[in-house]
Amino acid sequence: MPDRPVTVSLSATGVNPVSVAGIVTDFSRPQRVLRSAVVMGIAVLLAATLIPIPIIHLLGIPLLLLTGVVASVRQMTKIGRLHPVKVACPKCGATNRVGGGLGYTSLEPQERMCDSCRRGLTLTIVPRD
Repeated sequence: MPDRPVTVSLSATGVNPVSVAGIVTDFSRPQRVLRSAVVMGIAVLLAATLIPIPIIHLLGIPLLLLTGVVASVRQMTKIGRLHPVKVACPKCGATNRVGGGLGYTSLEPQERMCDSCRRGLTLTIVPRD
C-alpha cells in the first residue's frame, strides 16, 4: 500500500481554512478485492450463526447476506484511506478527528459537520509536492 503525503484542510465561509499534514494510503485493485471479500466473508459467517435460531433466521439470513453484498460492493469503490489526523475547526477552534475508517471513494472536497459547534465545514485533501 503506497503512502503519499497530503495536506488536509477544513474550511468554512467567512474564515481562513485550517490545514495540517496527513498521509493517504492508496488501495490497489487486488487490495480492494481482498477487502471486499473479507467484508462478504464476515457477512456469511454472521448469517451462518443465525441458522439455529427459529423465526429470526427467516429474515435475518437474507438481510445479512444482502447487507454483505452491498457493503462488499461499496468496499470495492474505496480508493484510499486517510490516516487519522486532528484538525481544528476554523469557526470554534475545537479539535475534529478526520480520516481512518474504511476509506474514501474520492479525494474530492467533502462536506462534514464540526464535532463541537455543528457548523458545516468543507474537508479538502490535496497532494503535497
